[in-house]
Amino acid sequence: MPGISIAYSSVHQVYQIALAAQELGELDNFFCSVIDAPGKWGALFSLMFGRDRLINRRCPELNLQHVKEYPWPLAFQYFKQMQRKRLGPADWEATNNLFDKWAAQKLKSVTSQLFVGVETCALRCLEVAHQRNMTTLLDCHQVHPDFLDRVIADAASDLSIPVPETIDTSTWRKQKLQEFELADFLLLISEPQKRSFLDAGFAPEKLATITLWADTTTFYPPPAAIPKNSGVLRVLFVGGLCLRKGVPYLLKAMELCGSSVELSLIGAKTSEIAEFLEKAAGKFNYVPTMTKAQLREYYWQSDVLVLPSLVDTFGWVAMEAMACGLPVIVSENCGVPVPDENWRVPIMNAEAIAEKLSILQENREYCASLGEIAANFAQKFTSQRYREQLQTLFKQILSQG
Repeated sequence: MPGISIAYSSVHQVYQIALAAQELGELDNFFCSVIDAPGKWGALFSLMFGRDRLINRRCPELNLQHVKEYPWPLAFQYFKQMQRKRLGPADWEATNNLFDKWAAQKLKSVTSQLFVGVETCALRCLEVAHQRNMTTLLDCHQVHPDFLDRVIADAASDLSIPVPETIDTSTWRKQKLQEFELADFLLLISEPQKRSFLDAGFAPEKLATITLWADTTTFYPPPAAIPKNSGVLRVLFVGGLCLRKGVPYLLKAMELCGSSVELSLIGAKTSEIAEFLEKAAGKFNYVPTMTKAQLREYYWQSDVLVLPSLVDTFGWVAMEAMACGLPVIVSENCGVPVPDENWRVPIMNAEAIAEKLSILQENREYCASLGEIAANFAQKFTSQRYREQLQTLFKQILSQG
């Protein structure tokens, strides 16, 4: 019986999507750049570029007979990155478009009933799928661009700074909008993301929301209790130091709290909020990047993670922190689920962040108890749970013919 074909050049959750289709007994084809497995191009890439580079492109449970690789766009991208250190949007566009063209050609000869593509890498595949009367599902990893633009512009106005460039080029934005319209269904990962598509006029029945998971093999509570300084609340932020992540509001909140809190920022700096970082120089600890194992140690040493994002489709770092036994303060536009909605604050509100930090600083036992709640909560969100919910969606779509 015709089943499911899946295509994507990069990672996100597509390997789990392919595994979910396989577990359902419906996986026909998984078109990817590489997979790190014996006899595949990914194994060679692992030797050439390092196993850590391919860590998210491994899925030993997948039947390799269903997997077809097209490594060349990714290889060109890797070599570019070795030369320049940093890739621009045009580089990602080129990689995805080359892969999409290849996958679309492959799709012309399959007999699947359902095609699953991924945002920014599926336009030609969606066109071919419709020509072949396949049902189409588009996995979306960002909010609707109109929603993002509106929120960023509001914050820039509030802070009296220029509106920074968005993550989308004009051509990529146009492609996204075309993909959204072409797809029969959109696969989303959070309620804020769903809200952005509803605001843009999409019908609720076109939107399916399935929450992501916690990587509890890498992120977990410390094996033994770690002594904490009861006089200072250690606050952690992880992510790009940019306007979208709400960093200026976190810096203002720390100023309101005074010396009773200590902030560590982990992530790449951007020029768009340089003036706020310069003004707060000396008032936070800064680390550019680190390995996942090192990041886990930071989670263990901290008292609370704050993610005051203006827009965050999910917010993996908040889920990682909770899995490590750390309470979190996240914004209302951060898609990660939390044990209690009181753990959220309004966007662009430094006072609300400072108020919650003060409560935790004044009651350290309460703060520790929230950490236990966070760890137990994160344990519920497994990759198996994600796949099972996705399989329910697949069954619903396939049953419609």
